[in-house]
Amino acid sequence: MTNQTSSSRPRIGFTSREENIDYFLKWQRDYWFAIQSAGGEPVRLVPEEVQDFESTLDGLDGLLLTGGGDVHPAYYDQDIDGADPASIFPERDRLEIGLVRAAAARHMPIFGICRGFQVLNVALGGSLIQHTEGHSGKTNSFEGPRPHEVSIRPGSLLDRTLACGPSVLANSYHHQAVRPANLAAGLAASGWAEDGVIEALESPNGGWILGVQWHPERLYELGTEHRRLFDGFVAASRNGKSPD
Repeated sequence: MTNQTSSSRPRIGFTSREENIDYFLKWQRDYWFAIQSAGGEPVRLVPEEVQDFESTLDGLDGLLLTGGGDVHPAYYDQDIDGADPASIFPERDRLEIGLVRAAAARHMPIFGICRGFQVLNVALGGSLIQHTEGHSGKTNSFEGPRPHEVSIRPGSLLDRTLACGPSVLANSYHHQAVRPANLAAGLAASGWAEDGVIEALESPNGGWILGVQWHPERLYELGTEHRRLFDGFVAASRNGKSPD
């Protein structure tokens, strides 16, 4: 059962750190427009308004986890050792981790981007490298993007969705990372940077659960193939399952 409007636009919940409209305008409007352009109806989810995860998901067809700061390492049984305390927002962690677990249990399509990729891994039992060099900073920042190559696992959901061959140029901006030892048991890696950092992960069981470490919502920085990530996610949310 889905929650689509009469116009058949699936309702896509996308997470936000806070209710403040200035935060949305500075950091999140690209997600809004990417969902709309793919045929979805964006619904902003903020910690101040979401207390019951199940009732929130009852009104949605898909869940998008957005970029942002660090996940508190207590969620993967570690002390802070490299994570940036100033970028940790406990209410956002509560919101997103709770929503992921509830959405995964009901096989709802989930798309995680940057922090959302990391939240997806942590929520399903994985961990993070709290700090790694070479994936952020002046040579790879929002002020001066330096796209890098991501290798794609053949036959994966990522491969079928992007349909662009064995690799893709991506725009990662992050200081935390996932390597094979950090990967949640219920997820599989489907994209890697040259140094072995996992750049994409997904469900191996046929459902539409996909996380990418880069920022496909910043479509003006990337090739048109990245639009297919939103197209595929919204299509899966409309259908209630992964498209063939």
